Amino acid sequence: MSAVTTPAFVQQLRLAQRPEGELQPGDFCLHRVAAPVAAQLQPGQLLLRPCYLSVDPYMRTRMHTSGYDYIEHWQAGSLLSGWTLAQVEASADPRWQAGDWAIGHLAMQQRLIADAATLWQQRSEAPPLACMHPLGMTGFTAWLGMQLGQPGPDDTVLVCAAAGAVGSLAAQLARQAGARVIVAAGREDKRQWLRQAGFTEVLDHHHRDFLATLAQWAPQGISLNFELIGGQVFHGVNELMRDGGRVVLCGLVSQYQTAQPRQAPANLAQLQRRRVQVLPYVAPHYEQRLPEFRQAMPALLADLHWQLDVLDGGLEAVPAALTGLLRGDNLGKRLVRLE
Repeated sequence: MSAVTTPAFVQQLRLAQRPEGELQPGDFCLHRVAAPVAAQLQPGQLLLRPCYLSVDPYMRTRMHTSGYDYIEHWQAGSLLSGWTLAQVEASADPRWQAGDWAIGHLAMQQRLIADAATLWQQRSEAPPLACMHPLGMTGFTAWLGMQLGQPGPDDTVLVCAAAGAVGSLAAQLARQAGARVIVAAGREDKRQWLRQAGFTEVLDHHHRDFLATLAQWAPQGISLNFELIGGQVFHGVNELMRDGGRVVLCGLVSQYQTAQPRQAPANLAQLQRRRVQVLPYVAPHYEQRLPEFRQAMPALLADLHWQLDVLDGGLEAVPAALTGLLRGDNLGKRLVRLE
């Protein structure tokens, strides 16, 4: 075990109160606590210095009082957490040493102690930050969605929010599988990025003619909708689904700041009559497939375009990073640099 110097105190980010409606800065608060030190390590533990924090839409669902029960809900006073890329400062596990990169779901705190068994050790040739996007949980979520949806050459696939972290990878994986892929994004710079990534059929899902144009581009219907937005977009696309198609339901991000974040579109029942499969999923329910993903995804990485949206400012920047993400401010995978 190697000794390191750490500050006497560190900050952590907590939920000050459960938000009502859209997130506000006052819903968060910083606390100062005594810094953990190497001498406190028990066998199998690591002292970590978090360097990058993943900011993701599901964080807003953890602030609701019910629903989304696959993960613990945050209450007033809860210490927040998220997927983090951290560097080992001291180790009490023979498989780890100071300087190693660790990825795990960690408390939002400037220094912390974690069990090595709960962490993923970054040993690939890819840059460490790849483990926060295509080789991390957003990559796993996109890959898993395509494993469930099984796109192929006979499919016309729609991915809205396609310049975001999960959507951008899901769209490219569908294209790699031979499907025709139509993508949509709500800002011109995002649509331009999608064109640079090789997509030729790019729409604005905010435009009043979105559904009419989509119907013209897919006269035989959409056979696979990778759904991330929810709300009116989900409702409208349901009308254009091909008989026997699939809806892979990954997210409903447009609804996360509302009082009913899990509201189904009124026309959902008609999909059953048209033999359209609705396949809702959350990645934590499929953690047993992580080894399969970690074996498969590195071989696909060279052909993927991926974009990091990194904000500076440490823990103080996390509230604004999350509220902006829920407004769609990001292009690609949003991270906060913690140091």
